[in-house]
Amino acid sequence: MSKLNQYNYERARDQKLAESICVSATVRVIKFDKEKMTVNVQPLSKHLENGSFESQPPILCVPVAVTRIGGYIIRPWIKEGDVGVVVYLDHDSDATVSGGKEARPQTTRNHSTSDAIFIGGIVSGGYTVKGLPDDALVLAKEDGSSYVSLEQDKIAIKNKGTTAEFTADKISMNTGEVSINASGAITLNGSSINLN
Repeated sequence: MSKLNQYNYERARDQKLAESICVSATVRVIKFDKEKMTVNVQPLSKHLENGSFESQPPILCVPVAVTRIGGYIIRPWIKEGDVGVVVYLDHDSDATVSGGKEARPQTTRNHSTSDAIFIGGIVSGGYTVKGLPDDALVLAKEDGSSYVSLEQDKIAIKNKGTTAEFTADKISMNTGEVSINASGAITLNGSSINLN
């Protein structure tokens, strides 16, 4: 076999091997189970099958990766149609995901869609982030109408046009009406209190 033929053979073999390994995929959410924190997803990239590009089958009951530590959880609210990414773990993850501790893989599968983890949404399509504070950690509605932002020198909360800002020395609100409801006593301390 000539060096060129050997090179072409090895290149074709390596490409075929690379195509058979699942690493990650861009997906669209079909269903979200809020109690189990799993999603059913549809891979968005078609794959080549017998000379034509075909839709891949959905991946069902994919665990959602969230921040859960020390008794706290940051839980996203995922909706049908959200676009995100799944990562295919190196080994069978059934025992480790269900048990949450070190375990032997239950099968010999590697990089399988059965071991996918949904790692969250991505900004896709024509959406652009607008109306949110710069240089801040923000939890927000995507249209910017409501948010909580942790900034360098303040915390801000915005809802339906009203923004409250909390700093070390003051609380300010840009609203014409403030309603305070309390079941107990309210104490205000300061050199002056103005109520109009």
